[in-house]
Amino acid sequence: MINTFGLISLVAFATAHDQPFSGSFMSKEEKLGLMEKAKEMFYHAYTNYMDHAYPADELMPLSCKGRWRTKENNRGDMDDVLGNYSLTLIDTMDTLVVLGDLPEFDRAVSKVVRSVTFDRDVVVSVFEINIRVLGGLLSGHIFAQHFKENSNHLQWYNGELLAMAKDLGYRLMPAFNTTTGIPYSRVNLRYGIKKNQLHNFQETCTACAGSMILELAALSRLSGIPIFEEKAHRSMDSLWSLRHRSSNLMGTVLNVDSGDWVRRDSGVGAGIDSYYEYCLKAYVLLGESRYLSRFNKHYAAIMKYISQGPMLLDVHMHRPQINSKNFMDALLAFWPGLQVLSGDLKPAIETHEMLYQVVQKHNFIPEAFTTDFQVHWGQHPLRPEFLESTYFLYKATGDPHYLNVGRQVLNSLQKYARVECGFAAVKDVRTTANEDTMDSFVLAETFKYLYLLFAESEDLIINIDEYLFTTEGHLLPLYLSVQPQNYTDADKILDEDTDLPKRSCPSFDNLLTESIRKPLKNMVDGLCPNRKSRIEAREFAKIFQFGNENHMQRIKAMGIVVTKLPNGLPLLFMNSSHESSPGDQVDGHEFLTELNIIMKDVNQKEKINSAKSVSFYDQDGQKMSLYAGAANFGRSLNLGQKVAARIAIANPVKGCETLINPGVVKEKIVLVERGDCMFIEKARKLQEAGAVGGIVIDNATDSSVITSRAFSMSDDGIDDVSIPLVFLFASEARPLLDMFNINPDLLVTISELPKETEAEIDSVEDTGTMINNSIDKLKKLIRDIMTSNDPTQVQLKFMLLAFVLEFLFSITILLCRHRMGR
Repeated sequence: MINTFGLISLVAFATAHDQPFSGSFMSKEEKLGLMEKAKEMFYHAYTNYMDHAYPADELMPLSCKGRWRTKENNRGDMDDVLGNYSLTLIDTMDTLVVLGDLPEFDRAVSKVVRSVTFDRDVVVSVFEINIRVLGGLLSGHIFAQHFKENSNHLQWYNGELLAMAKDLGYRLMPAFNTTTGIPYSRVNLRYGIKKNQLHNFQETCTACAGSMILELAALSRLSGIPIFEEKAHRSMDSLWSLRHRSSNLMGTVLNVDSGDWVRRDSGVGAGIDSYYEYCLKAYVLLGESRYLSRFNKHYAAIMKYISQGPMLLDVHMHRPQINSKNFMDALLAFWPGLQVLSGDLKPAIETHEMLYQVVQKHNFIPEAFTTDFQVHWGQHPLRPEFLESTYFLYKATGDPHYLNVGRQVLNSLQKYARVECGFAAVKDVRTTANEDTMDSFVLAETFKYLYLLFAESEDLIINIDEYLFTTEGHLLPLYLSVQPQNYTDADKILDEDTDLPKRSCPSFDNLLTESIRKPLKNMVDGLCPNRKSRIEAREFAKIFQFGNENHMQRIKAMGIVVTKLPNGLPLLFMNSSHESSPGDQVDGHEFLTELNIIMKDVNQKEKINSAKSVSFYDQDGQKMSLYAGAANFGRSLNLGQKVAARIAIANPVKGCETLINPGVVKEKIVLVERGDCMFIEKARKLQEAGAVGGIVIDNATDSSVITSRAFSMSDDGIDDVSIPLVFLFASEARPLLDMFNINPDLLVTISELPKETEAEIDSVEDTGTMINNSIDKLKKLIRDIMTSNDPTQVQLKFMLLAFVLEFLFSITILLCRHRMGR
């Protein structure tokens, strides 16, 4: 049966526990003591919730009271998970089972059945209520039914939680009434989707829409009602169809009615994480091979583009060679655990080790941290993802290192998060100040994984390997894969390859995780930036030029290797085997970090600041509109805003110093040349001189938006520019300069680029990519022909070679004409 992959993968974890390790050993007594401490910590949080907050949704641990969904204390989107339905209790029920507390589980189920209703006029997040509430009800029902049949508890239970799950499932169905079948982001539990609210619900994240299949399919298979599973499958099918066909990556935010991507950055963290998780787990739980095929394609793309050593950095889904962020977020900490489930242990160990060093540096993983491991966003809401991966890596390897990791997390929770009435989120890991929040996932996941990490199988009253963890840590039984499939299109053949791997378990014999971790031992501490080094790296990154012999020698000494991508763009990366000193390597990492900040290419559709247009009228009265890159600072000129003025040229022309012609440039749009300083510094000088806008013209005379990557000009973190600044490549600027020479009083308008122009540019770029890919395939064919050693194939070899060369030449000419025509 298909589902044996999931069973074997999960059970196989236990086979690796006899391996020798040279790391720190943990005695059974110490491990048992940590398990009991984890249990005590859970009950400190749970008891305080029940005493001070229930039946409210969450505990406010500093105020020692409950958090309700009210208009008076609304926190915006943060409250979309709340609905006055005892969220934390529902989310926590199966943790009580994991801890073996059947009497309290019995009482918790009884309280939920008696007091919770979903008939409420409240708008909630479809994603959050699905994973937390529907998942909690389903897991609770499964265990209530199990222990009714196999213990003296729950004898009164008669399927009430499943009935509540069905009621909630029906209340979620209006969210799926979209053009694409991808659900709206929010729904009113009583009234569904009101027409006057549609525009507020149309944008949803990939993870939000792609993390429904486990819970809704389980609901269908337990209830015999097919509609829930049908809706979830259709949503997943639509998401798959929206992937970028060249990169096989997904974006982060999309419009559920048009199917257009709103944010095209692609990673494995916030906004996209659990979609990839559910692709693999849908195969494990439901036994549907197409989901494994999809996961394999996505996984190959992630490891090719997003995985950069142990780091996982967001890229553009349509231009995956270019990073879209220079920081990582805490949610990606789930990824090593998913890699364990897929059987790819080495990169899982490496990424986990990097994350552990972040924990050692900051006590917790901050919500976001930079590529040099500094805090980007300091909050830590006691998330479970790092513990989740730690647990699965320990199950897979048996390495006591992971027990010691868990102990450090436990101690940090005790020291920095424990308060009188529970555990409080950390407001900033740099100050360790707390905030009055304890999310339901702290009890549903964080303490569940912490307890399981130190527990032996004999400490549990269930066989944990017979269950699959959802993204909220709820347990669904693997036997669901043999339940009747209620999806009416389950046997439909999709337009995708079914490139399934052989169904055999990876062998973990003799895998010494320490040997994988050791090279990364000082990865984080070795990159602690020294202020002088950071400043020098920033200054060098500002002036760095490809082709400058001195610059290239300098980065080579840092251990940086330069190679060219298939599209001709240079790619810089650290070579850890390069014989450079530790100090040079630190300088190299600093330089790459700063260069990434300065040169990051932010796709015009992924920013509120979208691409711009520079327009004017030529001698014949015809309007000319030039494609212009936007800036991530200054006035955005969105929603029809524009700036119109006559133009002038800055003096000095680079605009990096105080202008000596302020009388000329005042109240005008000023032209400056690229180079010598950051874009935002040019904008400050123009603003200081009284300009109403600026146009930066590239200093490479043959550059064009056709042959170069469009980009958004970066800021430096200081928001003090109020005028708009746009960028023109040299070829696009030439008609403007020619017309300015003819008419010095030329009136120019800067505005948002028309959408049809954006679509045309994207279409041409995609076509160029397809042609380039074809050329690469033909080059490979040539190599295969020429390396053949069969003497009988000599004549055929030359005939084929001539044909391929002629075809390759034709395609190249076609590509050139295509670009010239654009």
